[in-house]
Amino acid sequence: MTEWIKIPNGALAQVAQYSPQIVSQYEGNMLIEALPPIMSKEEVVQALSSYPHFNEEERYADSHYRFHMIQQLLGYFQVMPLHIDLENRVSRLIRQGYVNRNPLKPHYASQMVQGHADIQSGQIRQSVQTFSSGMTIVGISGIGKSTAINRILSLMPQIVSHSEYNSIQLSAYQITYLRLECPPDGSIRGLINNFFVELDQLLGTNYMDRFGKNTKLSAASLMPIVAQIARSCNLGLLVVDEIQNLSVAKSGGAEKMLSFFVALSNSIDLPAVLIGTPKSQTLFSDFRIARRGSGQGDVAWLPMKKSEPSWRLFIEGIWDYQWVRNPTELTTELNDTIYEASCGITDIAVKIFMFSQIRAITSGTETITPQIIKGVVKDSLKLVEPMLNALRSGNLNGIARFGDINIAPIDGFIAAEQSKLDLGNLLQTFQKTQKEQQVHAERLKQDAVVRLTLLGVPEKDAKHNVGKILSEMPRVQTVQEVVQEAYKLHLGLTEDMQATSKTRPQIEDERDLRKLVKAGKENGLTAYQVLKDAGYIASDFSIDAGSEIE
Repeated sequence: MTEWIKIPNGALAQVAQYSPQIVSQYEGNMLIEALPPIMSKEEVVQALSSYPHFNEEERYADSHYRFHMIQQLLGYFQVMPLHIDLENRVSRLIRQGYVNRNPLKPHYASQMVQGHADIQSGQIRQSVQTFSSGMTIVGISGIGKSTAINRILSLMPQIVSHSEYNSIQLSAYQITYLRLECPPDGSIRGLINNFFVELDQLLGTNYMDRFGKNTKLSAASLMPIVAQIARSCNLGLLVVDEIQNLSVAKSGGAEKMLSFFVALSNSIDLPAVLIGTPKSQTLFSDFRIARRGSGQGDVAWLPMKKSEPSWRLFIEGIWDYQWVRNPTELTTELNDTIYEASCGITDIAVKIFMFSQIRAITSGTETITPQIIKGVVKDSLKLVEPMLNALRSGNLNGIARFGDINIAPIDGFIAAEQSKLDLGNLLQTFQKTQKEQQVHAERLKQDAVVRLTLLGVPEKDAKHNVGKILSEMPRVQTVQEVVQEAYKLHLGLTEDMQATSKTRPQIEDERDLRKLVKAGKENGLTAYQVLKDAGYIASDFSIDAGSEIE
């Protein structure tokens, strides 16, 4: 059973669980034995795949609920052959980086001593024997580079706590990986500060206060400090994303940064994975740096081609998740339309599919059509159309000129579509309410008039009195209340005419009750029914306007 501990001021760390190794080179190395077992292809597929919850009955939910359901597609992840290969490379990188860094071997202690000497001298001395290497991943934005790496790294605990190994008492942490983003200005100092901040959050340390904020320390003098910290926390893999930002570095900053990664690899066997867009390709012209970055082979991440099995696997997998009420099969026309719009870029394809469903719901068609797909593409891909055109042309130089793909955010699109839907619904609701109120008032008036005529009130007087009550007494809502008030009005007017008096006769007078009963009997009603309809007998329940006449 996995056990976790809370690091003071830091994150959760998994208590090390050591497993026997099949690869003899890995045996007896606590840092490698604490890693999760090496996975087969089938295990990788199962571990990396992510499919949203889906129930066909959800298609009949109201639109505002379905908008939430559709956003589950942002977590959709279909494993491709490239992902399996990438996981295998990362697994080898980490383990190979630890081979020559066994805390129980004398060489480990000598490395720490050498690291202290490097800090004193202000430069990193390269190791005589190194086994580590690195990898570069280059591909356009939105293709899934960072997402894939993050999912692969999540398969292992980021922090491992070592307290005992083969009856040897220990007190050490192991950071299996650290992911950083290259700062927008491409500066070494910015990257090093990111390094300090990330470790402080994980381990509860204060490296940023001690070193990052120390203006007396130059970026060059901080490099050996970073190397020594990486040694002490047994860092397994350094992942640096957005490496294309180095293209804006000034005064040889890009070469210095890449040389720094090489120095880390050479001095402490720390492998580095560098991730960037096509803009970063020009940074690896130096053969020495390129060689280091290609230890596990470069990965040129290209958009999927429509004819590739990977595209078919991806689009058929996601097409099952339709929350529109009239789902459609994936036809050749639909497949061609969404591919041409996305150029095989997964992030764009997923969002187009989401946008199309939302548009289908708000438009009332409730089905995905090529016309709807083209409509959302026209509305949402204006900013990236130049880059997509470069992709369609196959011009690599043209592609490299463009940076990130900024498709319209899902929240913004939903808000815009929701406003259209809300306005339409508001008008429909208003119209419906008005009609219902009119029907209710008319039915109430008719029922009251019928009941009054049964009590002997002339129909003309009944209509007049009911209209007067409804206009002057808006709180009167039920048919029983209307009949009672209208009949009181009728009796008052009758007595006024008979006695030529302005004083309203008391309706409780015995003569009036007999008159009511008599009039009711003439119309075939019992005395109880007459008094009840007139409101003199309380009902056990309210009579609404839609009730049938008793």
